[in-house]
Amino acid sequence: MKILAHAISMHRWLVVLQLSWTYLLSIAFQRPFNPQAPLAVSIEPVNNCNLHCPECPVGNGSLTRPKRYMQPSLYHQIINELAPDISYLMLYFQGEPLLHPSLTDMIRYAHDKKITTMISTNGQLLTNEKAKELVRSGLDHLVISLDGITQDVYETYRKGGNIETTLNAITYLNEWKKKLASRSPFIEAQMIVMKHNEHQINAFKKKVKALHADGYSLKSAQIEWTRIETWIPSRSRFARYKKDRQGNWRLKRNLKNRCWRQWSSAVITASGDVLPCCFDKNAEHAFGNLHDASFLEIWHNEKATAFRKAILTNRNQFEMCRNCTS
Repeated sequence: MKILAHAISMHRWLVVLQLSWTYLLSIAFQRPFNPQAPLAVSIEPVNNCNLHCPECPVGNGSLTRPKRYMQPSLYHQIINELAPDISYLMLYFQGEPLLHPSLTDMIRYAHDKKITTMISTNGQLLTNEKAKELVRSGLDHLVISLDGITQDVYETYRKGGNIETTLNAITYLNEWKKKLASRSPFIEAQMIVMKHNEHQINAFKKKVKALHADGYSLKSAQIEWTRIETWIPSRSRFARYKKDRQGNWRLKRNLKNRCWRQWSSAVITASGDVLPCCFDKNAEHAFGNLHDASFLEIWHNEKATAFRKAILTNRNQFEMCRNCTS
């Protein structure tokens, strides 16, 4: 997680220390010592998308939540409450954040309160003008999906996307960073490594360098259990799963009865539901809604506390945890 120095005040350092201490105590005693506030929050600007990626709940139509855009009043309410405590804001969850007409205003509002901001985008809506707006907004970190360097490979997963549009988006961002003499946003090209694109990893690295992106990442895919054979790459280092002795797929890592995310971060949907983490795609374990209570009231309520306790005693009971590598 990239947290810039300007986002860390003395109070926020104390938040980090308090989170770490309560988390360690909770593990030791197997009961939740609730944190005062999280270090990071993911806010979902919109839960709709312009692409149809097969393993994404929005793209494949399995997201059951109604399509929503977060209202500016709700967003301001969240930031105003959490600004003293949080250091890092991820403006994405499900959906394409650039679909929100006020995204750059949302970024600027958090930036003005010295919160490090990040978005993850497929880049298809990142025009030259939008690149200018993003650079001017104060955005710190932008992840752009580049799951292949040829159209046929790219669109195998990014259904409906155009590879040239994504490549142009990176160029636009770099041009505006230069014109506006801005060091941000940090541009990270990301490839989700799967069976169909793993042969392009080296070419991907060369392309990223040629485009003058600031960095790249190779990410393993979260895959629905019944479709693992379709997408899992042959190189095990890029796969989250392996077969057991009975020939069944399972996570490589053993699931421990602990989860740092339950203390350090939270997810807020476009409609205001507060979720335990980003694996709760359909808000099945929502702690509460911000139209009914403040964030901290929800973060400390009985449902949130009970969920953390369940994680500490039997995390395997939750389906979403059984496909999580944390």
